[in-house]
Amino acid sequence: MKATLFLIAFTAFTAAAPQPKLQPKPAAATPKRCGGASNKQCPQSAICVGEKEIKGGVGVCLANPKPCGNFFGDVCPNKTDVCISDPRIQCPPGAMDCGGGVCLPGVWAKQFGLKTN
Repeated sequence: MKATLFLIAFTAFTAAAPQPKLQPKPAAATPKRCGGASNKQCPQSAICVGEKEIKGGVGVCLANPKPCGNFFGDVCPNKTDVCISDPRIQCPPGAMDCGGGVCLPGVWAKQFGLKTN
């Protein structure tokens, strides 16, 4: 009898206690696709990168690109990111590398696939 009374009191106390609100897990942001055969444009605050490096020839819009692979040897701050060429840099014809890239988030690189020559 005492155990039943204790169980009822415990259940009532637990039900009356404030419960934490569960927040839904935010969905991973999917980047806008751009360039290539899609002919889609990025917003003015972003650049279209990866048309040459991403399979299918369609790039992704990248806002606030972080520089990498430049004269100073900058690397991407996030170790999983991939350094790809910066389309804003115009290489002279025949140049192998103009030395300048931007960091593409690694999850996007996996999602869309990079060409491997």
